[in-house]
Amino acid sequence: MTAGSVSKNDMIASTMRATYEKRRSQECRVFKVKIQRSSLSRSQMDQLQMLFIEAKWCYNSMIAFMKDNDISDYDTKAKTVVHKDKDGKDVTSEYGQLPVSIRQTIQARIKSSLKTLATRKKRGFKVGALGFTSHVGSLEYKQYGVTHKILDRHKVKLQGIKGTIRVNGLDQFLGGPDYEIANWKLLRMPDGYYIAITTYIDKDKVERKAKNGRTVGIDFGCRTSFTTSDGDKESVTVRETERLKHLQKKIAKQEKGSQRWLRTRQLIAVEYQKIDNRKKDKANKTIARFRENSVVIIQDEMLPLWHKSHFGKTVQHGILGRVKSGLMRHDDTIVLSRSLPTTKLCRECGHLEKVKLSDTEFHCSVCGCAEDRDVHAARNMVWLFEHNVGVERTEIKRGEIREALDKAFANSRAEGR
Repeated sequence: MTAGSVSKNDMIASTMRATYEKRRSQECRVFKVKIQRSSLSRSQMDQLQMLFIEAKWCYNSMIAFMKDNDISDYDTKAKTVVHKDKDGKDVTSEYGQLPVSIRQTIQARIKSSLKTLATRKKRGFKVGALGFTSHVGSLEYKQYGVTHKILDRHKVKLQGIKGTIRVNGLDQFLGGPDYEIANWKLLRMPDGYYIAITTYIDKDKVERKAKNGRTVGIDFGCRTSFTTSDGDKESVTVRETERLKHLQKKIAKQEKGSQRWLRTRQLIAVEYQKIDNRKKDKANKTIARFRENSVVIIQDEMLPLWHKSHFGKTVQHGILGRVKSGLMRHDDTIVLSRSLPTTKLCRECGHLEKVKLSDTEFHCSVCGCAEDRDVHAARNMVWLFEHNVGVERTEIKRGEIREALDKAFANSRAEGR
């Protein structure tokens, strides 16, 4: 290794450290813009399609290479790639569209996946191995100004695609000069191509809505999606459309692999995307409404287990998981241990009442306290937060709960509450 290369590596490392420090004081925001399909030339459409086809070849080639080699030794600068044809035979093709920079991001993605699998294995989880794929849905562009850039309010440039590309949606952030543009992801969705643009903005420059100064507990449920400690209830479901049901019946009668079957399958994928977009919209609006409160308290519910139970359809059509993950990304959300008896606890006397799944009301057999079951659970969340029970440790053991509750009630009585 020469002195010049050492100096260059030091400069790269120094730049990465500086960027890391800078990102700590910034907030990341991702904006999605849609490529105008009607404005693409035939050549550009072919180039976009081949980008994703060659990305699939590249990914599967790397997976095959890993059987006897280290993924780090894979030559991302090779001019050809070995892949399977429709008959399952090995074919060697030249790269025509996929830039070396994207091949390197695919390699980095596989390394990251391997690291994640190794970490989970060390923690005792049962893990499998990375397998071949029939579909690559995203391509990452890392060097803004080199592999990708914005030309004006409606045009962008992407490495691997000749000419400019017209898009809709850049006005989401172009009006704000404080946004620093970073990585992009080219996405292939059922209804067309999109670009997910990652941006950063200094935290002190972010305009934030004023909070109402209140603390609210939110109980997640299957009969009623969300119940707040204020007594508000809301059920949110997005079910399959009649069009989707019609297409599913239609494809069942078609010959698998035929052109009509492929076309119907594409229409089904588009319909599922529309349903997903509706869920995402409802979840974002629900999260924004809850975050008007200064402190939001939720319980770390095991939603996947709900999905496997007889409430599976309700969870599938709802937005519980999206809202939970969305709230947990913010510092003003408090997550209580899933072991805490938020439904069984009587906060008047401390008794743990047996409550059946079919019960809609909570009734304490000791002190006679009665309350709507879900409202009771939400208000208990606020009480537990105020008394610091199960707040710092989301994995509090069941044997410690009674001791923590007794201590909380003792302190409450001492304070005259």
